[in-house]
Amino acid sequence: MSADLWRRIGWIAVGVFVAILAVWFAERIPRTLTIFTIAAFIAFGVGPVGHRLENRMPKPLAITVVFAALILLIAIGMVIVVPLTIDQMQLLASNLPSYATTAQSWLTGIEGSLNQHFPQLHLPAEGINVTQLGGTKTASIASGVLASLGAIALNTFTAFFVAFSAIILSFFFLLNDAQISEWFAGMFPSGKRETARKLAAEVTQVFGSYISGQIIVSAITGIVIAIASAAIGFKFSLILGIVSGVAYAIPIIGMLVAEILAVPMCLPQGLWMVVWVQVIMFGMARISDNVLVPKIMGESVGVSPIGAMFAIFAGGELFGIPGLILGIPVAALIKILWRYFMAPWLHAQMERSS
Repeated sequence: MSADLWRRIGWIAVGVFVAILAVWFAERIPRTLTIFTIAAFIAFGVGPVGHRLENRMPKPLAITVVFAALILLIAIGMVIVVPLTIDQMQLLASNLPSYATTAQSWLTGIEGSLNQHFPQLHLPAEGINVTQLGGTKTASIASGVLASLGAIALNTFTAFFVAFSAIILSFFFLLNDAQISEWFAGMFPSGKRETARKLAAEVTQVFGSYISGQIIVSAITGIVIAIASAAIGFKFSLILGIVSGVAYAIPIIGMLVAEILAVPMCLPQGLWMVVWVQVIMFGMARISDNVLVPKIMGESVGVSPIGAMFAIFAGGELFGIPGLILGIPVAALIKILWRYFMAPWLHAQMERSS
């Protein structure tokens, strides 16, 4: 074998060894890795806003303004949103036993209508007794949810603490982004460093545009759904808004799941509440899809619809909820890496063989 081939085999072996060592090391510092990962995503998300403010003020001041606003939002969430959400969760848990009664009345009405219009079906006289089947289980679920609310609150505040630590770290990421970019470029040979800088800038732009745009659109969607459902008297409007905002961040299937989850929450308030809440959620999702996404996100990732759908389902199957949310930007990253590395290599190989 030629010396060039041996050199390539050596680089591949070194790359595999470094990857294995990185995985081994990452498994032993999961909490630190989590904070740094969240910090990177926060930096990607607020980066575009900070860059726009840099046109009007010095960079340190622009970054300080952005993070001050972010910390203020987190404080509002801890002081106002979290207690209200816990209150609505307690109300929802206490109403769980009534769900079986409501469902039973609905089934009784449906069975009566079917017996009246379709007597040939010969439905059993006793019908389906939901209260008998699920009353005890529903009560145990309700008591379990109520008992776990303290743990939920503790985990929520722990998550806020991790988020706050990640925010502080992401502040330094953005403040020293030029040094980080140069450090990344320094890992490449001198002849490839300009390409590495362009690669880092493009990856930052794609991830930043997607994450910041998705956060803004999802937040607007959840807030509007919460306000609109509260205006019609829905008891669990805040929970619905939070669920809708998180669900909208999961493309294609997220809002469908949220609308399904909303049905049992609306049942105790009657059929019309179910209908109106579904109308609000469906209408706001369409407004977000057709108005907010084109204006706020645009073509930020450059992935085709078929590629986006494949990335979403493959990411969900491999990594669960994080894979569903990050499938599209990861597909965009793979596309960028292909264009920078694999495509030129394949082109060179084809020219060499021709």
